[in-house]
Amino acid sequence: MPRLLKAAYGVGQLAKGIEHGAMNLFVLFYFQQVLGVPGWIVGLGLGASLILDAITDPLMGWLSDRTTHRWGRRHPWMIASALPLGICFALLFSPPDLGPVALGAWAITWLIATRLALTVFFVPHLALGVELATDHDERTRVQAWRVFFTYLGSALVVLGARAVFLAPSEAYPDGQLDPSGYPPLGLTFGAIMVFAVLGSAVGTWSIRHPKARIADIPGLIETISGPLRNRPFRIFITSLLLFFVARGVGMALEVYLGTYFWALGPDAVALPGLTLLGVLVGTPLWALVAHRAEKRTAYLSGMALYATTWSLPPLLELAGAFPGGPARLPTLLAVSFVGGLGGAAAVVSGASMLADITDVHEAQTGQRIEGVFFGALSFGRKAATGLGGLAAGLLLTTIDFPEQATPGTIEARTVAALGIAAGPGAGILVLIALAMGWRYPLTRAQHRQLQSSLTRELRSDAQDGAPDPPGS
Repeated sequence: MPRLLKAAYGVGQLAKGIEHGAMNLFVLFYFQQVLGVPGWIVGLGLGASLILDAITDPLMGWLSDRTTHRWGRRHPWMIASALPLGICFALLFSPPDLGPVALGAWAITWLIATRLALTVFFVPHLALGVELATDHDERTRVQAWRVFFTYLGSALVVLGARAVFLAPSEAYPDGQLDPSGYPPLGLTFGAIMVFAVLGSAVGTWSIRHPKARIADIPGLIETISGPLRNRPFRIFITSLLLFFVARGVGMALEVYLGTYFWALGPDAVALPGLTLLGVLVGTPLWALVAHRAEKRTAYLSGMALYATTWSLPPLLELAGAFPGGPARLPTLLAVSFVGGLGGAAAVVSGASMLADITDVHEAQTGQRIEGVFFGALSFGRKAATGLGGLAAGLLLTTIDFPEQATPGTIEARTVAALGIAAGPGAGILVLIALAMGWRYPLTRAQHRQLQSSLTRELRSDAQDGAPDPPGS
């Protein structure tokens, strides 16, 4: 497959990356610490919006699979989502002057609207990626391009916030506490999302008529329940959901850790930036590992690395064994980078593993429903991340973490509880996810044998449906 086509496909995921970075890193912090909304309200909003939005993902996949439009099954939805997505994202970060409860309602409203608009693009776009490639290793490379642009979008949010919108000033030495920086951040990145979505749709226009392998898709309930009867899918999705719950907790509290636990001041925003840089560097590296080893091996190795880098530093700090002084910030940046390397493996290999699982389902049922499978993945990821965000908000309330707090004024026991919750607490969940993922059964040899069988069946069906030769 031409690299330009893979890049055109991947660039659409800038929109997902921007949403992902902003929602996980700034929404809770902005509304709770900057605007003074109680943490439990914001956490409830993050969790509820994601779970409500997630319910629509399998439905969106089913609708996309059934679409018969002259633009294809995926492109009509991608194009329709662009403008609403940018507008809703901009409004989320531009609330009027309201009280805490009303601000919480504003956040919930535009969180839901933004994520619904993103679903209309994201699920068909994921399914389109499966249709681009059928080769076992080429699928990993396609997913690597997608993941690269996803985290490039998140990196742009973090770096843009640090350098432009939330830069330190005389009034706000900790720039992330400046309320005036968030509305232009929302407007700017909302516009980038619009152009990324439309650019991907135009760039992949040449493959807008993928050949469906089935003539009819079953009813909604039957179609959605089908993946749950697939053993590799059940193992895979359980493992990945546990990972995303852990990551949701960690990402929602990462700025808190940098600001209050590590006391980095304005440099706190650099931690998620180095995590994202690690993902960007790790994406092609893990694609190479998955080409030379089993996808499961890459998937589990990355999870183990991620769990280690999240769990150990807070424990070492509380034990007095973590580097201090001038070495403190570089060490934390290096740890964040390595954690990003590990997280990349789960995302790159995981998406490619799911693409292979769609072939297992086709072999078992004769149904080609990429949209439903990736809709289920999106559902699980959003629901799990929502639970992580909800857990983060509830944890802040449980440990009596104050709103609009000034670094250095919080009780030591509260700061220690924050470090344990965001570090080892999230790391334990990742280890459980790793143990579940160990049971994933599909190997490269099994998948290639399966694809050969599907190819023979497809050719047989084509020959059976061909007209009889003249004179027969």
